[in-house]
Parts: sequence; structure tokens; C-alpha cells
Amino acid sequence: MSERRAPELTPEEQKENSWAVIAHALPFAIWLTLMVWSENYLFRTIGGLIILAAFRPWRWYPRLKLKNIPAAVGVGILILVVWVGLETPWMQEKAPALTEWYDRLFVELIEPFKTRALYDNGQGQMLPYEVIQEGEHAGLHAYDPRVTGWFAFWVHMFGTTVVIAIIEEFFFRGFLYRWMLGSPFFKIDSGKLNWAMLLLISAFFGIEHREWMAGIICGIAFGLLYIKTRDIWAAIIAHGTTNFLLGLYVVKFDAYHFW
Repeated sequence: MSERRAPELTPEEQKENSWAVIAHALPFAIWLTLMVWSENYLFRTIGGLIILAAFRPWRWYPRLKLKNIPAAVGVGILILVVWVGLETPWMQEKAPALTEWYDRLFVELIEPFKTRALYDNGQGQMLPYEVIQEGEHAGLHAYDPRVTGWFAFWVHMFGTTVVIAIIEEFFFRGFLYRWMLGSPFFKIDSGKLNWAMLLLISAFFGIEHREWMAGIICGIAFGLLYIKTRDIWAAIIAHGTTNFLLGLYVVKFDAYHFW
């Protein structure tokens, strides 16, 4: 299944390879740590920017090819539809059974066959996310811009659209996929398609998310985009497009369970 190989490297090549691995993997690890330690998106976003500026994983990649932007945006829009499509208000009204079984089978991998937990918002309405219980913002989600203010909301959007997209794409598509194919990974042809590795990395990417099946499809789409274009920035733009539009969707439809 694997084409992984480990050729003899000169000391200089070994040093560059080690640093490249660190520059791709450590920002991802630190970002996950920030997510566990803090719910403050301003702190996370600034921390993420500092991490990226310190490690600069883009040094091993060519610049964005402008011709790839339309395809990247198109893939990003498509993945948004995949991510929310079966749980939109329209789908819940027209095909509630389909929404329910999608929820049971393809959301919350650690709780199979269960629907999303519902919480009372204190106003006689059950929502698929927890809300603030007391005070002037009772009944609202903690990320609601009416709670955080619009500045904090747009910081959150920047964090998900830019910082997360860059960190995750350099880690999953730029590093992990090619690292599984050979060493040094940054010399592996980014246009090399290996379905076994693509599916494995996409599965890893998918289970990182609550909507794990949508995450797997997302990982495959971003991976194929990178392989087809040989442009990591195309995958980053696609990822950022999905996250940006998802943020707008969340606010428009009070769908904070996606955040």
C-alpha cells in the first residue's frame, strides 16, 4: 500500500528535512493545544499567526497560481453544500427522516446512532448547541456576535478562514500525505496520486471534526485539488472559502453547532 522510502540523506539534507517536518507538524500541534486551553478566539488567532510567522512552512512551496483560484473557490462552495446540506432548515422541513439518519450515522463518531444532543434555550425551544443561561445574553450562543461584538466575530472568522486553513492544509495535504509517500517529503511530487494514502489522510482529517463523514469528503476534495493543481494555496483557498461561508451560514441560520 505504501510507497514510502527512506534514501540516504546528506547531513545538510537531513537537517532541512527535520526542520521542514517541524515547520509543518508543530504549528498544527500547537494550534490544537490552543483550542484545548482557550476558547478566546482573539488569543487563538494571534497565537496562530505568531506560530505561522515563526515556522513559515510556505518556504517549501511555489507561489499561488492565479489560474487555480476559480477551481479553489468552486471546491470550497461545493464542500459547504456537503457540510450543511442535509441539515439545512429546508432539508429538515422537507425530509426530516433523511436529516435524522444522517445525524445518527455520520455525525459524532464517538456516539454512533444517536442524534445531536438538544439543549433548552430557556425560551421553550430546543437547540443542538448550548446557550448562555443567565444575564442579558441568556438564550444566545457564546459565539453569537450579539454576545461577542462584531469585532470579535470577525476575528473568529479570520481565524477559521485564514489561520486554520493555512495550518491544516500545510499539515494534512502539504506534509502528512507526502510524508506517507516518501522522504524527504518536500521533494515528493505533489501531483502524485496514491488513493490509499489520500483516503487514509482524509479519514484522519475527517475524524478531527464532529461532522466526520463530511470531513472525509472534504479531505478528499482538498487533497485532489492539491494533487491536480500542484498548488497548496489552491487547497488553502478552498478550505478558507468553505470556512468563511460556513461562518456566514452559522450566523444567518443560528446554526452554532457547526462552530
